[in-house]
Amino acid sequence: MIKFLKDSFQNLVSNEFAKNVITLVSGTSVAQLIPILISPILTRIYEPEDFAILGVYSSLAVVLSEVVTGKFELALMNSDSEKETTNLISVILTFVFIISSIFLIFVLVFFEKIPFLNTEGSKYWKYLLIVSIIMLGVNKLLMYLNIKRKNYKLIAYSKVAKSAGLSFLQLTLYFFKYFGLIIGHFASLIIENIVLFKSNTRYFQRLDFADTIKTIKRHRKFPLFEVPSSLFNIGTIQSPIMLIPNYFGSAFGGFYFQAFKILTMPISLVGGAIGQVFFEQASNLKNDEDAFSNLVYSTHTKLLLLSFIPLGIVLFFGDDIFSFIFGAKWRVAGEFAMIMIPWIFFNFLTSPISSIVIIREKQDIGFLFIFFMSLFRLVGLFLGIFYFEDVYITIIIFSGVSAISYFLYSSFLVYKFLNFGLLKYWSIVFKYGTPLCVILLLLKYSLYGKIF
Repeated sequence: MIKFLKDSFQNLVSNEFAKNVITLVSGTSVAQLIPILISPILTRIYEPEDFAILGVYSSLAVVLSEVVTGKFELALMNSDSEKETTNLISVILTFVFIISSIFLIFVLVFFEKIPFLNTEGSKYWKYLLIVSIIMLGVNKLLMYLNIKRKNYKLIAYSKVAKSAGLSFLQLTLYFFKYFGLIIGHFASLIIENIVLFKSNTRYFQRLDFADTIKTIKRHRKFPLFEVPSSLFNIGTIQSPIMLIPNYFGSAFGGFYFQAFKILTMPISLVGGAIGQVFFEQASNLKNDEDAFSNLVYSTHTKLLLLSFIPLGIVLFFGDDIFSFIFGAKWRVAGEFAMIMIPWIFFNFLTSPISSIVIIREKQDIGFLFIFFMSLFRLVGLFLGIFYFEDVYITIIIFSGVSAISYFLYSSFLVYKFLNFGLLKYWSIVFKYGTPLCVILLLLKYSLYGKIF
């Protein structure tokens, strides 16, 4: 196993793919390190209930932002000319304006009639929600535009600026309680977009809306399949954050949101960086079957190498880690994190390579798979909430169903689009994951005299 780790590390830093990932990770690791470092302070000056409100707000913004661009930003990676890129930007901005206007009407008319949205202060932050959705839509556009242009250093810098602004505002505005958390979240999006926009002004100076309809028709698969696919996928992932406070209390909602945020923060950092670089390089290799398949397998190996140890430690020691770092009252969040590890692990392995269906232009197949994955997750969530009526059982079912869903989706992608077998793809997980789990089990037994 040591030889495997050594060889894998050498491969990790020896090619262009890895260098681009490291460029993103090195910058964004600073961005993620800042909120991680201040989290022990935030958990002591804010209450779990404050984080529950932030969770509902940010989850709504994330889910609805999956609709607002029509997912045309994904088409930027396949655009062949400056004119087509400019046309796509025009289409995206048009969609952002139209869809966000529809959301504004929804907020004005229906928002207060939906029970789980009526959290404390929602009559004030619901207007910020619309602007946040717009900012997230613009952010998706700018992010993919910079990925296409390989501006990885700028992306990393934007993450640092966003993180610094977020952390500073959430620390200094603590006397506003939950609203301080929301203002920090909102302002950080604006900061990130300003940084990403600066090197791309030339595209926005020559916008042309004349070919909008033609561009929409050419890339119609993105709104037809990618929008509902992303909406189902992200919506069901975020649904516990919105529903747990309503059915089990705001404190449990805050504990779940903190566990989810801490687990997905580094995962999104590394997985997001790898996924962005993978998308760019895989798009260029789509006509070379061997090179394409080798890229997928090497990406899979890198993801395993990076996730085994940290996720394994949280799996066995999460409750003690959360209690020690964030304070004794957050031990429950650590218990939730331990339950969520299988889901987070398979999500981490799958998400960066999920763009295969876009590269192969098989969004319809991806949509069907994501639809059933999301449906099973939602059934599991409702089963825990309404049948078992227990927050722990709810999270266990949701995590288990999610883990199995991602495992099946990864297997489907490998079987359908690549030229190597499933046994080769998954054997590495069991070959090196099994001894690691045994070591961690023995360590826990030696420290506590028990495994669970």
